[in-house]
Amino acid sequence: MKKKKQISPTVQPKQKAKVKAKAKPKPVPSTPSDVEYQQLFDTCTITTAKLAEVDKIIDDKVVANRGRYEDIATMVQGGAMLDQQQTFSTSSLFRSRPLFNAFSTTAQRQLANPVPQVPEPLFQQLSPRAPALSLNFKPPSNPLGLGYMCQLGGDISLVGNGRIPWYFIACVHYLECSFSFKKHLHNGDPLTGYTVQVPAGRPKVGHPPPFTFEESAVDALKLMGFDKVTSWKLPFILRKLEAYNGFGYFKYHNMNSPYLWSYSNHYTKGKYVKDGKFDKDAVSAQLGSAVILKRMEERGLIFIPRF
Repeated sequence: MKKKKQISPTVQPKQKAKVKAKAKPKPVPSTPSDVEYQQLFDTCTITTAKLAEVDKIIDDKVVANRGRYEDIATMVQGGAMLDQQQTFSTSSLFRSRPLFNAFSTTAQRQLANPVPQVPEPLFQQLSPRAPALSLNFKPPSNPLGLGYMCQLGGDISLVGNGRIPWYFIACVHYLECSFSFKKHLHNGDPLTGYTVQVPAGRPKVGHPPPFTFEESAVDALKLMGFDKVTSWKLPFILRKLEAYNGFGYFKYHNMNSPYLWSYSNHYTKGKYVKDGKFDKDAVSAQLGSAVILKRMEERGLIFIPRF
């Protein structure tokens, strides 16, 4: 009998062990999200001991200079200048205030007064006199629960037409210049010369120093691209205000920026005492810009759309 020929089994090549691909680390956000900004603002509680100080800043610096901030917003939006010898007003609260000749051109023109969303007589209907601004003042909330409706009639921000809210300019003015009208809105350098700090060599207005606050402010806001913004909602406003000081607090220290939240329950301590130098025990003595806006809403001076 013939032996059956043994056939060797096919030798399979050794398979390489599968190497598990390393999971990519989740990207760390560089700024708070819109929802986080919304929640921070809605849950913000101003330190009781600081309320009088906050109100004084709002009354003496923010509201008192509203007319100048509105003029700047109008110039940024329209790209023209205002005639110093004429007057106009975007609110019944500011009659016959001076205008500021920001740019020297041969063909000057006065900007058209924007049509308010609410007729001016509504101010007299809603509030014949300014509301009592006591520390316990709480205006009624609107039906949507999105904040406090303005008690001054017609002051709801025209966020749809791209005009910079006057209160945003006021906050930047405070944070960069401590409300001084002798400094550049870009970075607080004096108006007697071009800016030296970043951004240096501004403003670009076609004439040498000195400069007016208005023309330099328009240059600063356009340099930041704010003339191209079409909608000014709360998260966007807070993000842009924080951007002026940078997002180092959020990115590197997992904390809320005092630039926004100082004087509130959202900030206790920790501060950059100079560029790149963080002191975990230092406490900011500057009022946060978000706290200014929060208190203005509480008092019914403004309403900032959320969505």
